[in-house]
Amino acid sequence: MTGLGLLATGADAAFAVDLAFSPDCRTFSQINVTPPNTGITFRKNPNSTTTRAATATVFRIGDASNIIIPAGGASCFYAVAGNDSYCFLARSSSDIINVNAVAGTNTAAAPACQ
Repeated sequence: MTGLGLLATGADAAFAVDLAFSPDCRTFSQINVTPPNTGITFRKNPNSTTTRAATATVFRIGDASNIIIPAGGASCFYAVAGNDSYCFLARSSSDIINVNAVAGTNTAAAPACQ
């Protein structure tokens, strides 16, 4: 999973969003996924042994769905198109400070979010 940080380089870095922990979902950010992008890569921060062993939940506000970044890795890819707002809703470890979100394509072959 070490190559996944490369997704937020170059022009994509300007579009990266850090979702702060917000258990009441009052802190959220809008993310727009437009072609040629096919979804969002979500990454638990910081990337450490502890955070990779934990889960994180991002809430997609527009369709009221949970996106789980599973234990066992730092990142996952959520296939989606369009404009919606997201918040970092839950975590199984307080070591996860935020979730980085970058619209793009899954060039690093990140596993699908659950």
